[in-house]
Amino acid sequence: KRVAFLQEDGKDFIVVAGVLGNLMTCRSCDKTWTKMECPFNGYRDMVSFKGKFYVVDMSGRGHVFVIEPSLETTEIQEVTQSHETFDERLVVVSKDELLLVQRITPGAYCHEHKHAWFRLFRLQEDKGQKRWVRVIDLEDRVMFLGSDWNLCYSAKELPGMKGNCVVFFDPKYPSDLLVYDLRTLKTSNACTQCGGYMGAFGRNQESLLSCGIVTAPNHEAASMIRQIHQVHLK
Repeated sequence: KRVAFLQEDGKDFIVVAGVLGNLMTCRSCDKTWTKMECPFNGYRDMVSFKGKFYVVDMSGRGHVFVIEPSLETTEIQEVTQSHETFDERLVVVSKDELLLVQRITPGAYCHEHKHAWFRLFRLQEDKGQKRWVRVIDLEDRVMFLGSDWNLCYSAKELPGMKGNCVVFFDPKYPSDLLVYDLRTLKTSNACTQCGGYMGAFGRNQESLLSCGIVTAPNHEAASMIRQIHQVHLK
């Protein structure tokens, strides 16, 4: 399920929601839901950004569509030219920055924490043309990819957290928290076998230290992460 909200002016707004594979739209002035006719089959993720909706489809080939408030739809040139497919997300980093995130996992039976890695692309606009530009560094930021939510924060806002990392769950083993380090290009398991589990991301600070997600024991960082997760579950 995905829902994106867009304020049209100071009073009216429009909502786009994914329902059983279809996109439905509702304007506050109409108060009725209408099924959208889309040039793609299914959706993987959607966000609102700079007055428009952005939807990535289920192809796993970097197909992202832009939906105007008028519901006119255009496509951004895909970033994947090969026959590979990826799990893809859209992450709004700030009011001026949108990222397309591709997660690659070769083989259906591999150990995810040993083989998963990520490619990131930033939306760039030039003279009305949109394109994706490869990003190799998140700098001091840490990205969190949940089952139904995606977040990106400065590590400075989360005391003790290590930046330039992507934190995500293994879809085959949802209890496993994984960390991809964009500096080393390696994925680690955040929780040791005896580490237990804390709220959203594991109670064992030592296990988080061992995989590099935190730079020093810090209970405040763990508490802040739990709060972030709980807010986005409501």
